[in-house]
Amino acid sequence: MPFIRVETNMKVEASEADAFVLKLSKFLSVALGKPEIYVTVMLHQNVSMSLSGSNDPAVFASLGSISLQPEKCMELSKSVCEFLTAEFSISGSRVFIEFRDLERSMFGWNGRTF
Repeated sequence: MPFIRVETNMKVEASEADAFVLKLSKFLSVALGKPEIYVTVMLHQNVSMSLSGSNDPAVFASLGSISLQPEKCMELSKSVCEFLTAEFSISGSRVFIEFRDLERSMFGWNGRTF
């Protein structure tokens, strides 16, 4: 159900990228209170990106989940931003996060929808 796509203009070594997605998967499972079996994490690194008119290191994350409550997004923004700034050693002002609530019938897994 939950997925997060993290895009950054930073280059990440393959072993570090693999460790990052596994760590973020566990973190997101706990933060959202969802079983990790349903969590998907994607890292797109070394992409061309401008944020606030600058090519300085930056991250854009898109987080979607079924039953994502808007009132929880402020707390999620804080915790996900703290996670990403620590992992990438960048300022929180260089991180944007998009949140999306997904309809069960519009999200498929294992040959069915939720």
